[in-house]
Amino acid sequence: MSTPQEIVFEPGKFYDVTVKDVTEACVNFNETFDVPELYSNAGTNVNVTCGRCKKPMVIISATLLDPQPEMP
Repeated sequence: MSTPQEIVFEPGKFYDVTVKDVTEACVNFNETFDVPELYSNAGTNVNVTCGRCKKPMVIISATLLDPQPEMP
């Protein structure tokens, strides 16, 4: 089994990410979800929280959006 490569986010950018719930007690366990416009803020500590169990999800892929959405 290979180790997942660490995803490096650029600060202040939007990404299309895929996340996976890894909390065994959650009804979403092992489910994957698409987050079409995740903002990276400073580029560090980028995370997605499960709406059901409120635990962090694992980001399994991220694609920088091109073009970037406009900020409101």
